[in-house]
Amino acid sequence: MLKRISFSFAISSCCGLVVYVLLELVGSVLLGLEGFSAMTPEYLALFPSETLALEVAVLCHGLIGATFAAATFIYEKIELGFILQNIIYFLLTGVVWIPVICFVWQLYRYPAALVSTIGGFALTYVVMSIVGYHITKKEVAEINARLAKEI
Repeated sequence: MLKRISFSFAISSCCGLVVYVLLELVGSVLLGLEGFSAMTPEYLALFPSETLALEVAVLCHGLIGATFAAATFIYEKIELGFILQNIIYFLLTGVVWIPVICFVWQLYRYPAALVSTIGGFALTYVVMSIVGYHITKKEVAEINARLAKEI
């Protein structure tokens, strides 16, 4: 579990950094926007330097990834059932990613962005749950078919 959490932290941190670099390149180099920053001015104002703000943001993205990995323990509790596992997973991860994203993106200052971000994440959870349910249902059917052949 610690290996999975550490790996997810590292991957999420790296992905967050790559996204910030790409945003900066597109904004400043390709679009020529002078003084462009991928981070909100309100977030940057919380730190003595833009570098420190970026480093904290990258670590925050790593925290989100680590949380998503850590919360997968719920799927080992088979007695809960798939739908309840997904609801608990959504709640466990949401307790971390919502405040972190609100902090990094300063979403509480932009209610429309906050609602659309939470809605987008919720929709993603629903899609992942539906896809996961169908995959699991298919796997169970395959296992049952194999068992029926053996009997």
